[in-house]
Parts: sequence; C-alpha cells; structure tokens
Amino acid sequence: MRVLVFSLMLILLGQGLAQQVDPFLLPERANSRINAGVEIAKQLKQMGYNRIAVVYMETSDLCALFSASLVASLKTLGVEAYYVKGGEGLSERLKALMPFHVYMAYFGERPHAEVQAQFNRDMKEVLRYEKKPSIVLQPALVALGFVGGLLTDEELSSALQEHPMRSFVFEGGKAKPTKVTLKDLEVKVSVETHTQKPERPGKRK
Repeated sequence: MRVLVFSLMLILLGQGLAQQVDPFLLPERANSRINAGVEIAKQLKQMGYNRIAVVYMETSDLCALFSASLVASLKTLGVEAYYVKGGEGLSERLKALMPFHVYMAYFGERPHAEVQAQFNRDMKEVLRYEKKPSIVLQPALVALGFVGGLLTDEELSSALQEHPMRSFVFEGGKAKPTKVTLKDLEVKVSVETHTQKPERPGKRK
C-alpha cells in the first residue's frame, strides 16, 4: 500500500519538475497527509463504511495524493473504495460507480477562494447523483470554514439541511469522528463519543 502511494507521489513530483515542484508535495509535508489518510481509513472501516467514492479537488495535486492514500488504505482493509476526480462530469462518474458514501477531499495548498468555489460546485454534482449518498468531509473543510461557505449558496443550504455528514478531528495523531449538521444557517459539529454506523439519507427518520 505504501509502495503504491509513494509511487504516485513520485509521479506527481516528476510531472512538476518541468515547471516548479509543488512545495506541498515534498515528503516532509506530504507524509503527514498520507498518514492522515491511513488513520481515517481505519476509522471508516471500524464505523462500517463501505462502497466509498473519494472525490478529490481537480486542481490540487495534494488532494489527489491524499485521496490515493485513503483509497489504497481502504482497499487494504477490505473496503470497496474508488478514486474519483472532481469537476465536470462528476455526477456521471458517481452514477457509473454507484457509491453509498462520498468522501470530499478538498483542502489545502490552493487559494481559499478556489477551494470554496470547487467545493461548492462539486457538492452540487454529488447531490445530483440519484442515490443521494451520505457525505464525509475532509477535516480541513470544517476547521477552515469551507463548510460554512456552503451556506452562502441557497441551493446547497437547502439541500444539505440535516443531510448525513461526518468528518474527523485529530488528537494525538488519532482521528475521532464528528457529526456535521447544517441547520438554520449554522454549522453544528459534535464529536461522537462512541462508534456509530454510517447514516444513509434514505434511512433518516
């Protein structure tokens, strides 16, 4: 698994040599993202997630690297997982794969305005996918306020009211699951004190 992820990192670095190497892909920075992917994969497996599409921000090599780490780790643990590029045609790609859950790997080294624009755009694509999956959010999306940025879009704010979403917080290198809810134009985040199975939109009472 680590060989696969390391190989991808070398490919991404090689692509950048003709231009300028992305400093966020240097090993001392990239390794922490790879480790985070491994830890989150363990938590998702323990919580009972399966058939997950990991969607990454199309203009971010770091998001692509993290997503590769997460997908490789999930597959090693026996979880069905898919590596999916965001952007145009995302809803069609999801329809072909038919995932139960979608992990949004959007964060990081790109300007915040760019992250927010692509995150909002691709969340709309995810919600157009007919199976209406539960959503797992990259921790930075919550911590850096990008989830709050969804509320500025009336379509997203309405569609995501109490839609099943989870994320994670890290303490001592360990990931703890959180429940994320959009309600009454507020983002509510609560740390889950015990392992809970994933909630599907169609299963809400």
